[in-house]
Amino acid sequence: MSRRFDILRLRWRSLFRRDSVERDLDKELSFHLAQQIEENIAHGMNPQAAREAALRTLGGLTQIQEDCRDMRRTNHIENLAGDLRYAFRSLRRTPSFTTIIVLTLALSIGANSAIFSVIQGVLLRPLPYAQPDRLVRIYFQSDSQPKFPLNPNDFLDFRKRNRTFESMAGMTRHDVQLSGSGEPTMLSGFLVSAGYFHMLGLSPARGRDFSADDELHERGRSAILSDRLWRARFSADPAILGRTVLLDQVPFTVVGVMQPGVHHPGNTYQAVAEGETVDVWCPFDFGEDTKDRGSHYMDAFGRLKPDVSPQRATADLIAILGQMAQEHPSEKGWRIYTLPLFQETVGRTRNMLLLLLGAVGLLLLIACVNSANLLLARATARVREIAVRSALGAARGRIVRQLLTESLVIAIAGAALGTLLAKGGVRVLVACLPAGFPRASEIRLDSGVFLFTLVVAVLTGILFGLVPALTASRADLQKSLSGRGNTASGGQSFLRSALVIGESGLACVLLIGAGLLLHSFVNLLRTDPGFRSQQVLTASIILPNEQYREGAQRTLFFKDLIDTLQTAQGVTAVGIGSDLPWTGYDENYGGYAIEGRSDEYNSKTTARYHAASADYFRALGIPLLRGRYLTDHDTHDSPHVVVINEAMANLYWPGEDAVGKRISFEDHPKADKDWISIVGVVKDVKDEPDSKGMKSAFWIPYTQFQDRRSSVVVRFTSSPSEAAVRLRQAVRQLNPDLAIGDLRFMDQIADAAFSSQRFALFLVALFASLALALATFGIYGVISYSVSQRMGEFGLRMALGARPWDLTRMILGQGLSLAAVGAALGLGSALALGRLLTSLLYGVRPADPVTLIAVALLALATAAIACFLPARRATGADPLRSLRSE
Repeated sequence: MSRRFDILRLRWRSLFRRDSVERDLDKELSFHLAQQIEENIAHGMNPQAAREAALRTLGGLTQIQEDCRDMRRTNHIENLAGDLRYAFRSLRRTPSFTTIIVLTLALSIGANSAIFSVIQGVLLRPLPYAQPDRLVRIYFQSDSQPKFPLNPNDFLDFRKRNRTFESMAGMTRHDVQLSGSGEPTMLSGFLVSAGYFHMLGLSPARGRDFSADDELHERGRSAILSDRLWRARFSADPAILGRTVLLDQVPFTVVGVMQPGVHHPGNTYQAVAEGETVDVWCPFDFGEDTKDRGSHYMDAFGRLKPDVSPQRATADLIAILGQMAQEHPSEKGWRIYTLPLFQETVGRTRNMLLLLLGAVGLLLLIACVNSANLLLARATARVREIAVRSALGAARGRIVRQLLTESLVIAIAGAALGTLLAKGGVRVLVACLPAGFPRASEIRLDSGVFLFTLVVAVLTGILFGLVPALTASRADLQKSLSGRGNTASGGQSFLRSALVIGESGLACVLLIGAGLLLHSFVNLLRTDPGFRSQQVLTASIILPNEQYREGAQRTLFFKDLIDTLQTAQGVTAVGIGSDLPWTGYDENYGGYAIEGRSDEYNSKTTARYHAASADYFRALGIPLLRGRYLTDHDTHDSPHVVVINEAMANLYWPGEDAVGKRISFEDHPKADKDWISIVGVVKDVKDEPDSKGMKSAFWIPYTQFQDRRSSVVVRFTSSPSEAAVRLRQAVRQLNPDLAIGDLRFMDQIADAAFSSQRFALFLVALFASLALALATFGIYGVISYSVSQRMGEFGLRMALGARPWDLTRMILGQGLSLAAVGAALGLGSALALGRLLTSLLYGVRPADPVTLIAVALLALATAAIACFLPARRATGADPLRSLRSE
């Protein structure tokens, strides 16, 4: 009975000392088991029988042990529930503190969740194709062109001869005009080879894919519609298959309707990379001339066979290219370049997103440091409470666990509010994304983002709560219970100062990043693009081949359009061109030979080629440097001429006048008619706003080379709406069945070209501003608390003759010293990390002294502002009260 009483006593003790009850219980049972075995052996039992008898005798005691263990597990659950209840009561007693810290964490966690949702949608989520890791993009490459499209006949040779690709597909952009029912509409379209959708692992939702027969010359009159076009234009008619539609006034048979959400693979064409904007796919007509190897305009893709590496596939294509070079001398000088489709799709966006992730990560770290500082201040006010709990038997681990529970409650509350903010933030981010941002439609809040937010909340709660909890649990019981422990120790003061220095340094890193991006953006705006975008209206027109089959017919239409618009009031210049700057359409390259130079053609001497009318340059405001512009006298029957840009002139005729030189587009020019004379040199037009250098480019008269698609450029002095109305009226007057596409002002095109830089600058500047506010608040908190603890000292100083300015200077010095150390650490860190920003900067170095000095001054200025109110309070100390207390 005494043994059972001992066990029950231990069970009662477990209600108060649960941490050691199981250990004590095991020791007690082991002692009694050994004692019982000795008694049984003394009565003549062998050791095995004595052990079994002892276990039967103490069976009830072992059951008590199991009961105590079950009770301990139950007490853990009850203990956690009690910790949570206490945490809620404690936080409810300090609503201001709780609100500030929850809002601080909500902003930072919400920003992290929003940016992570973008990163997950763009970088982490696989491409929406079957086994996307096996998809690659195939380019030609030369000394002058790192990425160049393929010739269609080259593609056919690769598709036929390769041994490493499961399938290959080619495509090229081919916008068309839908007419015949309702208002004529411009559609975004592509010409694709057979098996294109199969290569991507896709299939039409209705109907069939293109077959090899669809590629045959003049037999590819079939079309696959996008789900969006099918629903918007044809009211989701289930009988759409087999129906005839007019595309460029040619009847096409609808053979399929694609699944919703299918996009153009890759990010080559910015105009169609955003959302489901591919309207129609048609078969590629390879024609019958298999010897033509001069034109390179086909985008090629391939699906690797299982267990085939990209390197092996590239080697296979290189070997095939060597065979082709023997068969076709014009292929010499080309190399093969392959790129994973994912990398091609993401492009330069990856660097920008990683920058934003780093920025919000720093913001969250600053919020954690600030929260830790607030909890340290709160722990100082709770010294007596913690001391009482320790005196009543609470172990240090128990106190730390309780304080960490409070931190986790705060963090989870901040994460819950941050998730709501992130939900709205993602919508704003998607709406503000730059034009052509890849995979924008796949950005959303999902279970992965919620899991990320939960993990961030838990780690954040531990991160900012652990140090204050460990510090508070080391309270001196004697001082605390005697009422002398409610002030911060020297260690706590040092820790709070160190935390302020840390968050000031982190804020400076963000400020420097924002400053560098701002300086870079200003440099971009100041850079001369080579044209004047103000008061310029642009549009695209596609002349159907069935109606405008001859070049003379196209020339006559655009001549009549120019004449009609030039007589309109408020129009000063009208031009026709094959493309426009900064639209994604001006990326066509052509090879040429230079008179008197090597006859190597196509690979080493390439440039962007354009067609333009006489007033195209005047309408866009592109200055003439030497020679003359194209004129109306440069017709199809006159000697062929070309206008080149300054970059091409400096590259091939440095120190010479390029006017009068001749180039040829023929493989082997022999006759005089094969050569084209350079009649003018115009100022360089930047390929993109942040282009580091200029590429060669030339313009030929549009009367000598007319494409089915042309851009109209109208410079006007009237209101923009009037200019748009006059353009529509002029086109309708000449041909009411023509659609006008891409009706935009050049200002809008130029503005969209800066959207990526503007987007990154805005977000980094926003995060830097929040970081600066948090750092300022942290400095204010430390200085304010220091002043409240030293009011007696300040009173004595004033009684001894100190002036208010002396106290103000001393307090400002304390705050400015913290900010200065933090700024120094931030500047050093920014210099070390500056190379990560290099790819996003234009015209500014990561170690730009202007930006570094400006950020240092801003940090010191905000620190001075943060110290001003505590300094004023210090000057109000009562000298008499201080003397009485002494």
